[in-house]
Amino acid sequence: MSTKGLGSIPPVLVNIGCGSVWHTDWVNLDMRPVSAEVRVWDADDGLPFKDGSVDGCYASHLLEHLSREDARSLLLECRRALRSGAILRLAVPDLEVIAREYLHVLGRAQAGDPVAKKQHEWITLELLDQLVRVESGGEMEHYLRNQASHNADYITARIGSEAAHYFRQVVQNQGKAPAPHHHSWSHSSGQRLQHTVTALQEWIVTGVCSLLLGRRGRSAVQQGLFRSSGECHRWMYDQFSLKQLLEQCGFSDVRRCTAFESMMDRFDSYHLDVVNGEVRKPDSLFMEAVKP
Repeated sequence: MSTKGLGSIPPVLVNIGCGSVWHTDWVNLDMRPVSAEVRVWDADDGLPFKDGSVDGCYASHLLEHLSREDARSLLLECRRALRSGAILRLAVPDLEVIAREYLHVLGRAQAGDPVAKKQHEWITLELLDQLVRVESGGEMEHYLRNQASHNADYITARIGSEAAHYFRQVVQNQGKAPAPHHHSWSHSSGQRLQHTVTALQEWIVTGVCSLLLGRRGRSAVQQGLFRSSGECHRWMYDQFSLKQLLEQCGFSDVRRCTAFESMMDRFDSYHLDVVNGEVRKPDSLFMEAVKP
């Protein structure tokens, strides 16, 4: 299935919620752009394209950050914007694979396997932490700061090349490493100002709540603001539920694929899922679907 435009007109390819991974041949959208190549975009606003004007949509590790209702709305927006025959490609954390790995590791740990005992902590965090955390980084950040070096091979196998970055940060920051957030943060003066203003606004709001509601009220507001920040996972998908959702949203020919496969023309040349021959997000479920 082709994503090429007609004649000499280049195709309109949209990378939705791109974070720090984009390509100049794509229209790259994100709530917090980290480059001039990325446009400011909020899922609540829909996609800024006319009906049937887009040749391909791609979203990696975005859908799980939306509520089920908002995820459905976004997929309906993709269907509206895509031309007939165009491809939607999604990558999300694979709930089935994570659950199976958790049960496999749990069984070995209960049998006394010392390696599995170390792996159990990480796979439990991978399954639950971004669903339940109430502060940035959550328990994953604590683990990466204090225990990751003792389980480096397993973590690398689970989260891919990103692990090397975290392990380098441990050395550079004397034992402290960042958690694997969906979005990277820019260090430009404009971004710093934006984040400073947001932090000031939150400080004022939580301060007022503390005066009116006390310590518990302040904590509740802080957690609520964080939970709505976009860092947390709001849902998870397996191949069955994601296929159902895509079909309910009007897509056809829904199929699971690997990071190295795509119905999109030249998708591998954009290096969005595979970088230097390595899968960027090895814990992913990759699925594609066609706009009828």
